[in-house]
Amino acid sequence: MFETNDMLHDRFVNLAEIPEQGSVVDLGCGAGPALGAFSKRYPQAQLIGYDRAGESLAKARARLKRHAGPVKLAAADLREQFPLEDASVDVVISSNLLECLPEPSLLLDEVWRVLRPGGRAVFSHSDFDSLIISGPPAGLDRKILHAFADDAPAWMDSSDGRMGRKLPGLVAASQLARTHVETLVTHSTELAGHAARRVGDIRGALRATALRGCGQVDTVEVEEWFAAVQQAAAEGRFFFAETAVVVAASRV
Repeated sequence: MFETNDMLHDRFVNLAEIPEQGSVVDLGCGAGPALGAFSKRYPQAQLIGYDRAGESLAKARARLKRHAGPVKLAAADLREQFPLEDASVDVVISSNLLECLPEPSLLLDEVWRVLRPGGRAVFSHSDFDSLIISGPPAGLDRKILHAFADDAPAWMDSSDGRMGRKLPGLVAASQLARTHVETLVTHSTELAGHAARRVGDIRGALRATALRGCGQVDTVEVEEWFAAVQQAAAEGRFFFAETAVVVAASRV
């Protein structure tokens, strides 16, 4: 099994190419795993992370407490202008954020603004409408996975499960110069690690939406699908794959 986050964070570091004591900003940093990957490779780098969840920021602070260079972690509304000066940072990274924003192009404009000339940006986004899960009956599986891709959780301002495939075009249409596009595929034959977390995400999101009286499936269908996934895993028939699209760009 490959862990999406482990592969992804390594690719962020490799594609970013920051100076030894350069600065990297993670937009939607969560608990800080990507910044942690930069810390291992660049112990003197300046690490900056923004997220709107205080609990996640607290975890990021704990993760990065031994980082030798400067660390700044703060709450921010990434729908608005970043609290950074023009042309002030070397690298900006972001993962699975753009679908949450009503106008993702505005974030790309902000990334261009804060990057130094020659600075790099690396974005990634899972394409949730291309998830593969083997185990449940085909009709039910298609219904559940498409419902998840189209799901609009109450806490999100926007939702677009097809953002992964749109990412290269969004970056190409921005002021940034797109330099690289690739895909990373996570797969597993076991209901464990990232596969188990994603299955749990699907179950939890669709149940919550159904209980609000919204969405395309009801809780009975969700639980039937989840039970079939568990049975397939117990019988050795389970398979999971998730594709993340990665795009690198620069300010020229």
